[in-house]
Amino acid sequence: MRDRKKSRRARLLPLVLILLFVGGLFFYAIQPGSFRGLKNEVRAWLYWRDFDSKEAYNAKSMILVDRSNGQVYASKAEDEKEHPASLAKLFTIEYARNFADLDTKIQVKKGPLAQVKKGSSSAHLQAGEVYTLKDLFAAMLVPSGNDAAYVLADYIGGLNHPDAQSADDRIRLFMDDLNDHIQKKGWADTLLFDPSGYDFEGTTTANNLKGVCDLLLEEDWFRDIVGKANYEVQLSDGSSKSWRNTNKFLNPEEKNYYNKNVKGIKTGSLGEDYNLIVLYQTEKKEFLIISLGSPSDSSRYDDLAYLLNTIDKSFYLNK
Repeated sequence: MRDRKKSRRARLLPLVLILLFVGGLFFYAIQPGSFRGLKNEVRAWLYWRDFDSKEAYNAKSMILVDRSNGQVYASKAEDEKEHPASLAKLFTIEYARNFADLDTKIQVKKGPLAQVKKGSSSAHLQAGEVYTLKDLFAAMLVPSGNDAAYVLADYIGGLNHPDAQSADDRIRLFMDDLNDHIQKKGWADTLLFDPSGYDFEGTTTANNLKGVCDLLLEEDWFRDIVGKANYEVQLSDGSSKSWRNTNKFLNPEEKNYYNKNVKGIKTGSLGEDYNLIVLYQTEKKEFLIISLGSPSDSSRYDDLAYLLNTIDKSFYLNK
């Protein structure tokens, strides 16, 4: 009789241990202070594989933020310095927005257009054309036009340094002011040498990019621009231009990547590093994902698709 009781307890022990383990995980997961520390354990428990698996996520650096409460859901080397590439335009825009209204008219000049490096992305601006400041922002954000970044830097540099004699001087002074602004904002790991990001000297981190994105996402005009698959601009001479967004998640024609829940934000690539920032909205929450250093164009979308799928399947991110 006593042996049978011992045998029954032995059979029940594994079940009790499993229930205690699962209950402990659930209790731990709902504690406010445990959110970040639990991220990898929960990923492994839910999907039976390591979150940092090469099969799942290949980029060098990442941060995934639940913007409904500011919690960092997952991260990887978020303070490691990487080349921002065209993501540098976010810092350029955040700084420039402080010096002129969105409807300010800006004429394109030959000087800043001469700064455009061969092979870099372009919004195909022409000398003599007139754009509003908002449209220049769109030219930088949607087709990732480096030419628009130089035009903007030349204009703002001229406002702040009216004695500057050339586009070279105005853009150089703009970059000095921009880097001072970046440091004052507390983005200590960011240093830029080109308003478009087309250089191999500039550095930033996923954490610093989170900071600039948080500020820009407070602006309705920014959300409107980055969420468009195509942006139409009307020029003062009656002509129009249309720019297509470089973000494949926004393009319905991209069958492998289009996702209706993606609302922007920005792509960037330089050399063998491919970056992507995504604003993702579910029915209940909004997420910001910054991913830096994927090894190819397709890989950056695959990396983000894995993270988006993780969000969709998570039992507590969508509650």
